[in-house]
Amino acid sequence: MANFAEIKGSCYCGANQFAITQPAVDTHHCHCSICRRLQGAAFVTLSIFPKAGFRWTKGGDLQTYNSSDKVHRNRCKNCGSPLTINLDALPDLIAVSRACIDPNGDPGQPAESLRHAFWLDRVPWLEGADQLPKVAGFDK
Repeated sequence: MANFAEIKGSCYCGANQFAITQPAVDTHHCHCSICRRLQGAAFVTLSIFPKAGFRWTKGGDLQTYNSSDKVHRNRCKNCGSPLTINLDALPDLIAVSRACIDPNGDPGQPAESLRHAFWLDRVPWLEGADQLPKVAGFDK
């Protein structure tokens, strides 16, 4: 992506904010049991960026949970938002929770990188979810 526009993001409470100046090399929906349980969701969408293009603009003092000796997951100490993942196997990259990136920000990843990871580990109740009614808010 030749003209990548800087994108920004933050945790829910705003104590930790970041800027990204290089496009993602990958974006995927991870269905592994570790991501599901640590996010409390059916899957987590992660965009992988070069660390050289990622910087904290506010805060950056995070709580780290090592889900293995090689995977380090970082959350806001205040609100608990999952923000980033560092993998020892990919020292020049950082995984960023896509939900924490400003909604209008385009991570700029190659289209062929978009995919579901650990698809065989997905929760069974996710099947058919896209056919459910769509409402503007919580209507009950």
